[in-house]
Amino acid sequence: MIQSTEGKMKDINYSITHWFQPIYDLKSNSVIGYEALLRDASEKDFSPISMFNDAKMKGFRELLDVMSIKKALDCFREELNVLFINVFPSTLLKNSFLSWWDMNYTGNVPVVLELLENDPIDDWEKMKKITRELQSRGVKIAIDDVGAGYSFFQQWIELEPDYIKLDKYFASCLSKHPRKQKIISFLVKLFSDDSIKIIMEGIENEADLYMAEFLGISYAQGYFLGKPFPLSELYLRFP
Repeated sequence: MIQSTEGKMKDINYSITHWFQPIYDLKSNSVIGYEALLRDASEKDFSPISMFNDAKMKGFRELLDVMSIKKALDCFREELNVLFINVFPSTLLKNSFLSWWDMNYTGNVPVVLELLENDPIDDWEKMKKITRELQSRGVKIAIDDVGAGYSFFQQWIELEPDYIKLDKYFASCLSKHPRKQKIISFLVKLFSDDSIKIIMEGIENEADLYMAEFLGISYAQGYFLGKPFPLSELYLRFP
């Protein structure tokens, strides 16, 4: 049961913390929110991938996932911006997730849950029901890493997300890659009459940023715009 997470934390040898990466509105050059990126604060400094792989092998991946969500919710108090948090679809599909969410989310900050696209969805009807329930509670839904994993178009059609985050592959050398430019133009036109917002991840240089803007991308994140940093630096960097 997800509700028993705190009691099981002794079985996970990670020191959970988060760093935060800004997401920009390119038209206004302003921050619209921050993505919470899981980090290990212990001396071992495990990578997030290693942490989740180890937790999956030991049968604790969903446990680690909800503890990461709770940690991000508990520490983030920047009410003027949106908090983006990654979550595995398999975690949402747990029968106890919604009750766990209601017990742990106080509504203190607006939240977007990013469904990791490299994790397959086994029960579409149940996933649709859960995402609708979350949206009815004011939670926004995003599909993360679009283009890097499973069945993006099925997720878009079935789940009606609020955001789509394009995998960093598309931003890399975008200014020099006509085929990538065509794909981005297609996606921008595809969602032009919809309420879905596109966020381009992985912007790492000025040329690719300009090309993304030229193609109609309104929201973006990446090292060129702002690297992840500890929460303690939030007000120092973005007063």
